[in-house]
Amino acid sequence: MDGVKLYALIWLTTVLAGGICIILISFQNSHRKIMELSISGGFWGVHETYEYYSDGTLFAKRREASVSLPSYILGELTNRMNLLLEKYPDGLELKPEEGAADYFIYNLTIYDRDRVIKYYWTDASEKPPKELAYLYHLLHETSGFPFNPGDIIFYLETDKLNVKKGETLKIYATAVNLMREDFQYYSPTPCSPDFKIYLRTPSGRRIELFPVGYDSGRICIQVIQERVLKAGDIIRSEYEYKFIEEGIYVIEAQFPYAEWEETKYHCVLEIPVS
Repeated sequence: MDGVKLYALIWLTTVLAGGICIILISFQNSHRKIMELSISGGFWGVHETYEYYSDGTLFAKRREASVSLPSYILGELTNRMNLLLEKYPDGLELKPEEGAADYFIYNLTIYDRDRVIKYYWTDASEKPPKELAYLYHLLHETSGFPFNPGDIIFYLETDKLNVKKGETLKIYATAVNLMREDFQYYSPTPCSPDFKIYLRTPSGRRIELFPVGYDSGRICIQVIQERVLKAGDIIRSEYEYKFIEEGIYVIEAQFPYAEWEETKYHCVLEIPVS
């Protein structure tokens, strides 16, 4: 009987130890660091580091502030990271131009399984490739640099990076409220979009884009409308544009739409067309 009890005790201990190991391994995998962005320099000599983890945690190291990114933003970050890794699997270094001063220095580290890949560029370097610029656009918006993360995340997304003359590009504008309270804003009319989107063409024209299905010529009552982006909610609009000339297009986006709003969020995305 004592032998049976001893065997049962050993079996139970083994099972519990195995379970604990599985839990620890699972936790380590779910909280694995996938990226680290360090920004330093500038006129004031700032230095900030942002750590991104596989469970959606974003940690601002110097300020010891953290926020949990929604799964769809984490997924979009991962997609953009993979685009960069596919094009530049061994990293990239873009040195500043000779004689440049007071510029920001960017160090991006990607932890890809057992590999550590580094990307370095500055404000005074040549333009980063579109894959790096596309990833940094979202890193910048999520980090909130130079402010604290955890407010409104506003960013742009496209359905492809390689665009040719004559092709149509789908553009998505997204605003996410990561605050614990609702974000109230006002629209010039009940018919106005949530976002103001302009496209600057290589020839210098500035074209306002409207969401797919929106009728800009529709008659609408001229009264200010109060709107709310609830805590944890998301607003997303889709746009389309057919490119008729080659060169660099610039998308300028603003949320909310009204110019007179005190609190506005801006983002810019360049689209090279060949």
